[in-house]
Amino acid sequence: MESATGSGSAGDCEGEEQEDSSSSSHQSVQETSNALNNLNLNDVNKDVEDELTVFRRQWKKELESTPSAQHESRSLVKKEVKKEEPLNEEDKAKQLFLRGVELERSRKLYEAIQHYKRALQILPDVERRLYNDSDLRDDTPEEESVIVESIQGALAVESDDEDAVEGEDLLTRLQRILARKGQLCEPEYPTKGGHISWLPYEVLQLVLRWVVGADLDAASLERAGAACRGLLVAARAPELWRCVCVRTWGIECGTPRAHGYTNWRHMYVERVRLNLHGCYISKTTYLRHGENSFQDHLYRPWYLIDYYRYLRFFPEGLVLMYTTAEEPAACVGHLKYRDTKNNPGIVSGHYRLVGDTVVILIKKASNEKKLSQASNTRFRARRKELHEQHEQVFQMELQVRSVRRRRNWQLVWRRYAVSTRRDQWSAFELAPSKFPPFAFSAVRAYTADSSAPLLCSSA
Repeated sequence: MESATGSGSAGDCEGEEQEDSSSSSHQSVQETSNALNNLNLNDVNKDVEDELTVFRRQWKKELESTPSAQHESRSLVKKEVKKEEPLNEEDKAKQLFLRGVELERSRKLYEAIQHYKRALQILPDVERRLYNDSDLRDDTPEEESVIVESIQGALAVESDDEDAVEGEDLLTRLQRILARKGQLCEPEYPTKGGHISWLPYEVLQLVLRWVVGADLDAASLERAGAACRGLLVAARAPELWRCVCVRTWGIECGTPRAHGYTNWRHMYVERVRLNLHGCYISKTTYLRHGENSFQDHLYRPWYLIDYYRYLRFFPEGLVLMYTTAEEPAACVGHLKYRDTKNNPGIVSGHYRLVGDTVVILIKKASNEKKLSQASNTRFRARRKELHEQHEQVFQMELQVRSVRRRRNWQLVWRRYAVSTRRDQWSAFELAPSKFPPFAFSAVRAYTADSSAPLLCSSA
């Protein structure tokens, strides 16, 4: 029994020693593995840290070497700060307007109009402020340079005169350029149909005579000459302007050199004349006493009376006068035609321009004369005397003046007399309040069409 127990105890001791040795060896393995792991992690961390430091150094060098990037970073920081700050009304309006511009570029016109309206309601002059902003100006320098280059290129193409002389007249220079090209004008874009450049010079002159017309619409001739340099040369033809001057001042108008002018057109522009593409209007205002009321004798009304005088001149010496209380917009159309049968209030007469004074003579028959013509024809001699007594003759003398840059724009009263009998004239006192000057007003309807071309007799 003892031997058995002894052997058992010995076996237990050996097992315990084996377990201790195995556990110690396992601990040593774990320690070594942990140490290796720590070494590997430290090495990896050091490598990562080294790479980060190198990247940071390179990034800082790039930022220092490129100022634009630094400027952009600062602008981004500023924009972020601005976003954080509350926007005022001006900034809101600018943002709305710029948003409208973006929508308009993307073909969303309805939304763009809504943004424009909201921006203008907040700040009416938002567009001007955006234009004056330096940031907006710096955004589009390339577009402006392209526009300037295109304009310069067009000017370079147009100015193909190598023999330009300093101080030379524009008309002479254009004539030399067109003579070198061999044609008056050419189409800017290719056309499938006919073009005005196909017409001969003589036919083009006839077209320009119709542009001026029998009513001497020189303003339309100037607008036609502004279309291109070929039409400018054709519209400055001396024969055209000579006919205009003869129709304006008569066959005895003289020559431009005799009056100190360079050419016929210069004479027409600078010399005193009457404007024919409209009418002269004078408005008279006065107070008139009313009658006392039969109920209240202390009440006495006053009336403010307004009426207008209209004068329309024609090239052949005819003048129309119309006195009415209607506004100009309602009655200037009645003076378009020479025939006045449809409107008995309009009277016709004749005028003549002497220097800067226009003399007008108008005859007006009274209503009694018309009644006598319809009655019995007995006692014709006696009725003839009555007719002569009731016929009124108006004689007016007006001075033509220019107001600021408007040539021949005003007619000032110089004399006004009325004759109801032979050699008996009654002159009016020309007070400024009763006879204010006439002011010219252009009427488009007078020159909308042309009934006949410009004609003139040989001098």
